[in-house]
Amino acid sequence: MSSLAADLTPENIALEKIFLDPNNPRFVGTDWTFVPDEEVTQLPVQQAARRRLIDHHDVGKLQSVMEANGFLPIDRVVVRKLDENGNYVVLEGNRRICAAKEVTGYYDNGDPIPQEIMDTFQEISCLVYEGNDNSMNAAWILQGLRHVSGISEWPAYNKAKLLVDRMEADDLTLTQVGKSFGLSAHGAGQWVRGYYAFQQAKEVTEVGEHIDEKIYPFFQEIFGRSSIALKEWMRWDDAKNEFQDSAALNEFVGWLFPVDRVEGDSGDSWQDPTKAEVEAAWSNRRITKRDNLREISYMISDAPKEWMSFRSGASLETAYNTAVYNSIEDTHASEKSTEDRFFKIISDALRELNETPISVIMNSEKRAKLLQLTAEVKSAINNIDDISGKQ
Repeated sequence: MSSLAADLTPENIALEKIFLDPNNPRFVGTDWTFVPDEEVTQLPVQQAARRRLIDHHDVGKLQSVMEANGFLPIDRVVVRKLDENGNYVVLEGNRRICAAKEVTGYYDNGDPIPQEIMDTFQEISCLVYEGNDNSMNAAWILQGLRHVSGISEWPAYNKAKLLVDRMEADDLTLTQVGKSFGLSAHGAGQWVRGYYAFQQAKEVTEVGEHIDEKIYPFFQEIFGRSSIALKEWMRWDDAKNEFQDSAALNEFVGWLFPVDRVEGDSGDSWQDPTKAEVEAAWSNRRITKRDNLREISYMISDAPKEWMSFRSGASLETAYNTAVYNSIEDTHASEKSTEDRFFKIISDALRELNETPISVIMNSEKRAKLLQLTAEVKSAINNIDDISGKQ
C-alpha cells in the first residue's frame, strides 16, 4: 500500500481545462458503462456527467453558495492529467467543479455577479495525482476516504463496491481494507460479503437479470450478528464468497420480488418474468426493511413452526408475532410447571414421612440420618417463615 500524499502535487489549473469524471464512483450502478480517457472531453460525455450530477447530487445548492462566496479552496480538488493538451479529469471534487462551471456570471434575478467573485473561478487550486492508477483506483480511494463515512452520503452498493475493488486491486484482507476506511474487520466483512452475495443473486436467481442495487442493503444485513441463522440457512461459504444453497437464495430473493409464476406455452416449463413484472413485485415484497431479517433469523433458530408458516405464505408480521407470543406462553407454562412440580415433591415427601417404615425407626444409623434430614427441613421452614415475616 503506497502513500497517496506522496503522489499529490499542488497546481493552479484553469477551470476550462478541468473535465468532469464520467466514471465518477457516484455514477456506478448496474447500468454503468466505463468511458475511456480519449472520450472524456467529448461534449456529449461531459453533458451526460453534468446532467447526472445536477439531477441527483444537489449541485444547484452548491452553485448558490459559490455565487455568494466564490470558489473557496478549503478542500482542494484532486485531478489527474488526461492528455498532452493540458486537460485534466476530476478524481475528487466533481460536484464542486460542476457547480463552478454552472456559474454564468449572473444571479437568478438577472443581477451581475461581482467581478471579484467571478475571478475566483478562473483558476482552481488543485492537487494533481501523479501515481500509478493501474495499481490503485485513485478516484475510488480519494472519494471513498471522504464519503464512506458520509460527507456526501453514497448509496450502500457504491460503498461496498469501493471496498471490494480496493481489496481486489491491492490484495488486502478485510482487516486491512477496513482500516483504510475506518471500519472494523467485521464491518468491512458485512459490506464485502453483502456485495458478493448480491452479485450472486443477480447471476443465478430467477429474477436476477432485472434486480438492481436497491436491494443490496438486505444482503449486507444477512452478514450482521443478528442474522447468523439466515446466513447459515443459505449456507454461506467464505472461501468461495457465495451461498451454497441456490434454492434458498432463490427463495430469499422471492421474498423481495414475489413474482407470480406463469406456465409457459409448452406447458412443461415456467415463463421467465419480465422486467416490468419484477419491478411491480417489489411493491408487494414480503420483507420491507432490514430488521425483518433478524425476525426471520429468530424464527429459524427458535420457532421452526412459525418459520415454516412464513415460508408457506403467512405474513412475516403474523408469523413473527405468533412466535414471540408462543415463546412468552411457553416461558409462563414452564414457570407454572416448575411451581407445580415443587408442590408435588413437598406433598410426596410429607406423605412418605407419615408412612416412615418401622425398619428405619428401629435402625439407629438410619434413624439418625432421618432425624438429620428432618432437622434440615425444619431449618428451611424457619427460613421461609423469616422471609414471610419480612414481607
